Amino acid sequence: MKSRLITIGLMAAAAILVACGSSSTASDPTASTDPTSTPIGPGTTQLNVVTTIYPVTYFAERVGGDRVQVTSLVRPGVEAHDFEPTPGDILTIADADVLVYTHPAFEGWIDGAIDAAANSSLISIKTADLPDDAEISHDHGDGDDHGHEDDDDHGHEGGDDHGHKDDDDHDDHGHEDEHGHDEEKELLEGVGHIIEEVEDGDITADAGIEEIEELLGGHGHEGEDEHGDEDHGDEEHADEEHLEELKKEILAVVEQAESGQVTAEDGIEQIETIIGAHGYDGHDDHGHKDDDDHDDHGHEDDDEHGHEDGDGHDHGGVDPHVWLNPIEATEQVRAIQAALTQADAAGAATYQSNADALVAELLELDGEIGDALASCTLDHMVVSHEAYGHLAERYGLEQIGLADLSAEFESTPRRIAEIIEEMRELGVSHILQEPILSDDLAQTVAAETDAEVLPLHPMESLTQAELDAGSNYFTVMRSNMESLKTALGCS
Repeated sequence: MKSRLITIGLMAAAAILVACGSSSTASDPTASTDPTSTPIGPGTTQLNVVTTIYPVTYFAERVGGDRVQVTSLVRPGVEAHDFEPTPGDILTIADADVLVYTHPAFEGWIDGAIDAAANSSLISIKTADLPDDAEISHDHGDGDDHGHEDDDDHGHEGGDDHGHKDDDDHDDHGHEDEHGHDEEKELLEGVGHIIEEVEDGDITADAGIEEIEELLGGHGHEGEDEHGDEDHGDEEHADEEHLEELKKEILAVVEQAESGQVTAEDGIEQIETIIGAHGYDGHDDHGHKDDDDHDDHGHEDDDEHGHEDGDGHDHGGVDPHVWLNPIEATEQVRAIQAALTQADAAGAATYQSNADALVAELLELDGEIGDALASCTLDHMVVSHEAYGHLAERYGLEQIGLADLSAEFESTPRRIAEIIEEMRELGVSHILQEPILSDDLAQTVAAETDAEVLPLHPMESLTQAELDAGSNYFTVMRSNMESLKTALGCS
């Protein structure tokens, strides 16, 4: 609500500023339509790319290379959760060719800022494949299931980053008679079943890749005639587009596995991530959930990376920190590649090459972290801020947060006492603290438990000192890996 009110206020001011900027350019025939652009070759100029938080800024710089000029709205050292755009930021968006952000669940101000900028030629890209209506939230209820507005995790619609689906589009059960929705559900369950067979040791990962490829062949798009000659509504068309997007994402990983770019095991894990992002939650049709309704990694599946303890302290909402899982980071990289290519088709080969190199580094990083955390004494980590759900899920961990996803909630004394007791029961002797936030609470809990405080960086933003020292996405992730190895007692 705060973001919406501030953005409404900014819209009027920005509209005046944008209008003034436009008139001054028009009155000066020598003025450049893009004063920030600089030549990069015969007949070409740099793309003006505006980004939000550090991870997407780094990825955009790597993918774009010399063909882009990247401007980050969230300055170094700024607490990204507290960021609100200024009229100057709206003008920056108004002058941009491409806008790269994570998801409105993180940048809650983004849609209002885009509207205020009134840039009709802007290509904006949402890089996190999360439900369209996802929000960071928390609830301190009485233990009831409070429900989640993102009942249908199939909200990502590809290129239309700002379209709004109607209520029926989010109903998992209200469209069982629609071909696109039925086929997507069938595909998700089929792929999920194959992955479960691999994880249970019933078939090899190579055989799983082959079976998934065969399954995709059986779910080919049949064309318009399959549905008859009658017109179909926008709703059904969106379902079909989303199904095709899902197939392409899975097929891309299958091809990488078959060509040897990734191992079959890594391919299976990537496909598991993809179907999870598209709403597959390990349905109990195949009997693979335990009695406590936990998934294979020990996380409750009430919501996307949410957590609910026994006292009804529900850390609900969707975790948007997807970049902390290197596999999901590759999806962000590909989304950025697509947006830059759309804006600058002449640079397609460059963007492809740069993105391929970055994806290869991310896959290597994923392997390093997986190996480092393969033999650990503990699988629970106490963190200052529940920003690590995607990382935890990827490597089979459970986070216990002193603060929830919003990073604004302050735990009650009762909750802190429960965490201290949990630490003692589990043998946890370290607290992982986000560097940019106050560590007062972490130090208090550490004093009560004789624990050591170690850094674990969510990388929403880096300080200027960190950047000056040469820190980047990979150095920070490897530093996080070392903290995790220590905290989890890994050999």
